[in-house]
Amino acid sequence: MFAGTTRARARPSAAAAGTGAVPPATFKQPDRVPQVEAVEPPIDTMGIQSPFVVNVPASEHDKANCTNTQCIHCGRVIIPSPVASFPLVETPSISVGSWEIYTTKQPILTSDEIDLENERLGIPVPEMIFGHNKVEIKNKELGFSISFNTPDALSLVDTTGTDLIQVSYSKEWFSTRKTNGEDVKGIVKPFDWTYSTTYRGSLPDGVTMEETENEHIPLDKLKRPDPILFFDDMVLYEDELGDNGISVLSCKIRVMSERLLLLQRFFMRVDNVLFRVRDTRVYVDFHENKVIREYKEQQGTHQQVMKKISPLSGDPRSFLRDQNWIAQRLPVEKVIVDVFANH
Repeated sequence: MFAGTTRARARPSAAAAGTGAVPPATFKQPDRVPQVEAVEPPIDTMGIQSPFVVNVPASEHDKANCTNTQCIHCGRVIIPSPVASFPLVETPSISVGSWEIYTTKQPILTSDEIDLENERLGIPVPEMIFGHNKVEIKNKELGFSISFNTPDALSLVDTTGTDLIQVSYSKEWFSTRKTNGEDVKGIVKPFDWTYSTTYRGSLPDGVTMEETENEHIPLDKLKRPDPILFFDDMVLYEDELGDNGISVLSCKIRVMSERLLLLQRFFMRVDNVLFRVRDTRVYVDFHENKVIREYKEQQGTHQQVMKKISPLSGDPRSFLRDQNWIAQRLPVEKVIVDVFANH
């Protein structure tokens, strides 16, 4: 994660190659962590039968800081736990066989942390930045690990301003978003103000994913009504683009007894101009120890999307705010599938 924590933050994956100009984040995690009684594994997770040993929290989780709890009525594990503290910190986890899943949810960055990120990136950060939020999937036996975090995602935002999307208020918006309050020589630095990122996750040194045309995420298996052992979702960053739309990067994960699926989605809507969706899905099969990652880029104009809304559907704005509806209708521009090279 960040400096001062027990787990080192992983480097961006191959998608970040050539972007070494942006240094790693340096702000620290808050020292205060809620003290709760840990649930000793192994635990019967909601009565679901699994061919693997299921531990809650994950087998190598710091149980002293675990926030998973059990229902006082039925004894079932609540994941993530409804534990409230200030600052709010959620660190749920689960392990299925040799696979471990960790998530971290914390409040938005403090003003001091935002200043550090502004300086690191060289551009103003999004309005809402959850810099400590993170999802990790790891398997020590296979030497595999992948994480999704905010600093690495923002490191892949274009800071050169070579492909700006223009709207009627773009000049006014730039004039109010200066790095650290003052920019060099009073000139506002142009950059991708939509915070579009090509981030596909962070891989540590020694872990590689190989592109393939022969593997695809098995949708038939994911459509099975398998009970969910673990679910979490979070926002990594969000910006309303100066009231010209919205840009949000989010991540969600669900773990079943024999597989898991993670979805990281970048969604952008520039009102009356453009829609953009960039999805990264990570599929893990616990039986085969197979990891498949799919990255997909979609983009379409406002006019293209409006043509897909029936005039009998009522208010079109409800459709324009529905990320899933938009994603199902935008043209696909690029798909990259790679798999974990388990040698």
